[in-house]
Amino acid sequence: MIQFILKEELSDCDEEEIKSFNYVRFMEKYDLITTLDEELVKEEFLKLIS
Repeated sequence: MIQFILKEELSDCDEEEIKSFNYVRFMEKYDLITTLDEELVKEEFLKLIS
C-alpha cells in the first residue's frame, strides 16, 4: 500500500520537488503514524528515486 501511494504521489512531482520531498508531511497526509510506516516510506522512497 505505501509503495502504491508513494509512487502515485511522486508521479506528479518534478525533480526539484522530489529532492525536497518531506516524508513527515506525506505521512501526515495519509495518516501513517507508526515507526514501521516511517521506515517503509523511507525505504520505498529511496527505491523509487534510485
